[in-house]
Amino acid sequence: MSKKYLITSALPYVNNQLHIGHLIGCLLPSDVYARFCRAQGRDVLYIGGSDEHGTTSEIGAARENMAVEDYVEKYRAKHLDAVRDFNLSFDLYGRTHTKLHEKLMHELFARLDSLGMIEEKSSLQPYSVNEKKFLADRYVIGTCPHCGYEKAYGNECEKCGASLDPAELKNPHSAIDPESPVEMRETKHLYFKLSKMQDKLRTWINSRVGWPKTAIKIANKWLDEGLHDNPITRDLKWGIPVNKPGYEDKVFYVWFDAPWGYVSISQAANDDWASWWKNPDCHYAEFMAKDNVSFHSVFFPAQELAMDDNWKTVDMLKGFNFLNFNGAKISKSTGNGIFLDEALNIAPSDCWRYALLASAPETDDTDFTMTRFAEIVNKDLNGLLGNFVSRVCKLSNKNFGDTIPNGTAMDETLAHRINEKLAELTGALDACEFRKSVVALRDIYGIANEYMTEKEPWALVKNGNTAGAAAVLNECFQMIDLFARISAPVIPDAAKKIQNIFETAHDLSWPTMYEHRIANGEKFTVPENLFTRIELNNEKDAK
Repeated sequence: MSKKYLITSALPYVNNQLHIGHLIGCLLPSDVYARFCRAQGRDVLYIGGSDEHGTTSEIGAARENMAVEDYVEKYRAKHLDAVRDFNLSFDLYGRTHTKLHEKLMHELFARLDSLGMIEEKSSLQPYSVNEKKFLADRYVIGTCPHCGYEKAYGNECEKCGASLDPAELKNPHSAIDPESPVEMRETKHLYFKLSKMQDKLRTWINSRVGWPKTAIKIANKWLDEGLHDNPITRDLKWGIPVNKPGYEDKVFYVWFDAPWGYVSISQAANDDWASWWKNPDCHYAEFMAKDNVSFHSVFFPAQELAMDDNWKTVDMLKGFNFLNFNGAKISKSTGNGIFLDEALNIAPSDCWRYALLASAPETDDTDFTMTRFAEIVNKDLNGLLGNFVSRVCKLSNKNFGDTIPNGTAMDETLAHRINEKLAELTGALDACEFRKSVVALRDIYGIANEYMTEKEPWALVKNGNTAGAAAVLNECFQMIDLFARISAPVIPDAAKKIQNIFETAHDLSWPTMYEHRIANGEKFTVPENLFTRIELNNEKDAK
């Protein structure tokens, strides 16, 4: 049986439009890796979906004066549009508000409870006086005690990044009713005994290989500070109801139920889901932005390990830093950034996929601008790739008709150069190092252009050496075939267009080395231009 590959992308909240930060922070890298694995013939289950519970959905619905169910459906539809528009190849892009997910959460909670990993505790929680109800921490807004920001949430200050407790806020009030003061009152909640997992989780973290420094640093910070038991219930109406007597009016904390959405979505996607999730030999890769790393490197695996039920824990946790736009955080409220419902009005999805991967914030927060976007598309995609394909096809058609010119033996010097870069590309994708993979891909495009410039097939034709020109152009067609195969994980639309140049169908399997697959005399079609230059017409466009 072939080795299993389980791939998950972070589940975005359905509380707004997706933007390019979401795309590069989890959705696109996971898709590229899944496509790469499938091209190698690996047995892949690739899962994503909507995180539909929590205070963000309730607050958003209240602000738009909608029922929360309708609000969730509204934004989930927009997310599904983005999944389609950007060619994200999920086996299933599911959701967490399902009966299947509720059943799973009830089973998992009951197991943890039976193992003595759940404890009831009383604590002081924020209470809205006018609304006469307890509030989850995101429902509380006040002044940050550290930086003085007046719109800090009860769990964090988005301005200075400090983690907060609602009791720390100055002048706290309800996020829904700004006139309602908030005071701390006693209530009961259920806690997961995370502290009991300290040693076991440390051993597990130390056994991980190949994690980015960002992910390791975040996980070790939590462990070094010491793990504390954390509440897994909330005083909300929207969410998974708690299956324990006395807690009928509470729901599970979204960060308790959401990561298990990977499992319930897998259950909906594949009847054989357990052959990934209960298989120690499966390779499990997760993709997310750094603000999700603590939950996936500490809370979720701690629960999996505490179950003692053979749950598959993550092998590769690919945590990304933040992608900013024009030097500032991407924000719908400020209008800063590119949102996915608007992006395709600027350029096709392949352009965004390639340019964002070339700019992936893998080691530090990265600034992205339209000027950078245009430079990458114009130089790499339109220049190196698109122009090469167009020139080869047009020159060959003009001098040899619509069939592939006769070739000779492979150019071994060329093959050696390509194979070196192909090994770099394969290694980078296997290690989920996406900027390195784009560099290697670009280098292979560059090698092809250098070869054509050096051999000058147009000059060979002019000088009467038609056999020599035919051999050079044949080699170029072999490289075009290679381009389709190695480009497919990153720019799938362009890869299909390149593949369709040839009348005979050639698969897009991942190559182990450069090879000649295109036969002499095979028919081909001169394609439309693969890409169009991005022109920035004014200062606003360039930002």
